[in-house]
Amino acid sequence: MFGGILFAIVFIAALVVSPNLNSGNNSGPRGINTGGHIAIDPDDGRSHIDNNTSRGGPYSVVPATSGAHWFGASTGSGTPSPARWGPYESALPDEVLIHNLEHGGIGIHYDCDEGCPEIVKALDDIIPSSHSQYIMSPYRGLPNKIAITSWRHHLYLDEVDVVQIKKFIEEYKDRAPESVANNSF
Repeated sequence: MFGGILFAIVFIAALVVSPNLNSGNNSGPRGINTGGHIAIDPDDGRSHIDNNTSRGGPYSVVPATSGAHWFGASTGSGTPSPARWGPYESALPDEVLIHNLEHGGIGIHYDCDEGCPEIVKALDDIIPSSHSQYIMSPYRGLPNKIAITSWRHHLYLDEVDVVQIKKFIEEYKDRAPESVANNSF
């Protein structure tokens, strides 16, 4: 009987303590960050759009940080969803971007009426050379020149603030429902 009680105590303690063992590294899923220095965005869901041609939305945030999204190699935009990580020269639809965020990625977007090569270069310099977990693309209709996104979090900026962006990435990268640390879509 003593052995059974001891086993139960050890088992319960393991359940309570083990989720916190990954808090200092990126080796396993860490779950959605509902805290941090940025308020959490409304939950627009995370359903897949069956035929990949209809649009999701409306979304609560621009660019969307959660919501209905496309899934698979063939989508209405011609871009697979999730998209391959890295920089893009043209905008990707929210229905693709959301799927990358759902896998723990970071979106880095810019909206400059007359072009902004200095902003694009500064943002690109923040992304690691492997590009894993990062999508960078133009996005029309932002309320500011720059938007940094993750699952249910966004940061708007009018200029590149490396400290703020890196803090955002540190708190929210790989913190999503289907996070796969260092995945290489």
